[in-house]
Amino acid sequence: MCTSVCSHHRGALTTTIQLSEETREKLFRTVSELERERGRRVSYDEAITVLIDRAEAKDSARVNFRRLYGTLGPDPQAWKELSKLRRGERVRLERITEGPR
Repeated sequence: MCTSVCSHHRGALTTTIQLSEETREKLFRTVSELERERGRRVSYDEAITVLIDRAEAKDSARVNFRRLYGTLGPDPQAWKELSKLRRGERVRLERITEGPR
C-alpha cells in the first residue's frame, strides 16, 4: 500500500511511503481521533508528526524518571543486591513489630 504524504514543514514536498494494511488502518484511526479532538481536518503528515512528538515526549519522560528515581536496569547483580537489602529490611521490620520479649 502506498500513501502520499505532503509535508508542510518542507514546503510542498510530496513523497510516497509504503505501509502495510494494518499500519495504514492504525494511521487512519489516529487521524480520525485527532480530527475529533481538534474539531478540524488533520493530514497524515500532521498525524505522523503528533505520533513522533508523543514518542519523543514519552522517551524524555522515561529518561527524566530514571534520572530522578534511579533504576537498576537489567543488571542482575544489582537486582540480587536489592533483593538482599529488602530481605534484611523485612527481617528488621518484623523484629521491630514483634516488640521486646
